[in-house]
Amino acid sequence: MGPADTPLPRSQPVARSPARATRTRHVQHWRQEMDSAALFRGLAAIERLPRRRRAYARLAEVEARHAERYALELARAGLQLSAFEPSWRTRLLLALARRFGTVAVLPRIAMLERADARGYRLDDPELAPYDEELANAQWLAEFASLEAGEALKRLVLRGRRLLIALLGGALFAVTVALARNAQLEGLFFGLLTGVTVGPVTHYLLGKGAVALGLGRVWCGWACWTAAVLDQLPYRSSPGWLPGGARHARTATFMVTLALVLALFFGFGYGGGAVGPHAAGWFVAGNALYWLVGCVLAVMLRDNRAFCKYACPVAVVLRASARPALLKISGDAAACAACRSKACTTQCPMDIRIPDYIVAGTRLLSSECIMCQHCVAVCPPNTLAMSIAFDVSRCDLLRERAPREHVPAAADAAAAEAGVASA
Repeated sequence: MGPADTPLPRSQPVARSPARATRTRHVQHWRQEMDSAALFRGLAAIERLPRRRRAYARLAEVEARHAERYALELARAGLQLSAFEPSWRTRLLLALARRFGTVAVLPRIAMLERADARGYRLDDPELAPYDEELANAQWLAEFASLEAGEALKRLVLRGRRLLIALLGGALFAVTVALARNAQLEGLFFGLLTGVTVGPVTHYLLGKGAVALGLGRVWCGWACWTAAVLDQLPYRSSPGWLPGGARHARTATFMVTLALVLALFFGFGYGGGAVGPHAAGWFVAGNALYWLVGCVLAVMLRDNRAFCKYACPVAVVLRASARPALLKISGDAAACAACRSKACTTQCPMDIRIPDYIVAGTRLLSSECIMCQHCVAVCPPNTLAMSIAFDVSRCDLLRERAPREHVPAAADAAAAEAGVASA
């Protein structure tokens, strides 16, 4: 037996030829690329937002191109590839995406893509798409982070109607249980009779101190009147009525004040702030507000018509919220380049938001109710909450006129943001 016939010790594995090892790696990477292509095609089929669908489709094309590169190389080597079946990992990720949304699985996919990219270091530099895979993995991680933020904004927007219903309803029930009249007439009765516990405290804190810091957040998130009106189907307003219709709420404010003064000085009645009569005032007053609000909403096809034209509390809040620290801000250049007007068309108060941002200021309209619709639908993602010192104003020229023509791009942008029907 010659040296060539001497068997190797059992402890030493038989070395494969470099060509065979390379082919094995190429088959492994071909399966990885085919698996990634199947994953991204599946995500594109699941996703409903056009922006994400396009991104997943592009990634699927890149991965399919990489897989084809390996398939051609293996074909030249005379290797017949077997039929491809997606891995259990891909099937599991797609199942999770169907259940929880594609954004939920993006961070995990980004990690897997980065790991796959590192594996290509062992391959032929001319064949392995290491740099492109690594760039895709980094982009996917950034995309996952951005889309997670977008998903959170949409969740907040979709949940706002539920939140205002729950919070507004709870505050209403507590006010009735405490026998308080937290409507405007309760404030007037409290000031006239010296009853500070109850409506006066409510206005000083909830619609005074809070408004100085957070603006008209009461109107957007906690108002018990809006808690009912925001459940109506007219969420996209046709615009402000022309002329002085907006001043009707000032007239409502004055009528309320005149009624309380007449009852107090003319009839000696002062029980409208605290007590059983006050609770009756509160329930009856809100019932009237809800009735008028629903009628206006149906007539004008606008859930917030009552807030714009009839709510006397808005007169107080517009004044107390003007120096608010928290307002909407954005990037002027990005806003100027955006042609969708999605923020304006989705604003329940019909504020022409780009007019402020492009002018280099924050959203200084006294009509802003801090609902954050504009933040959620902004196509360039430039709008955000910010803290600064400035004073809002009532700029009539910067609120959308009735039935203003809105280009189709606005509807498309709103659809891409996924919140047009939220």
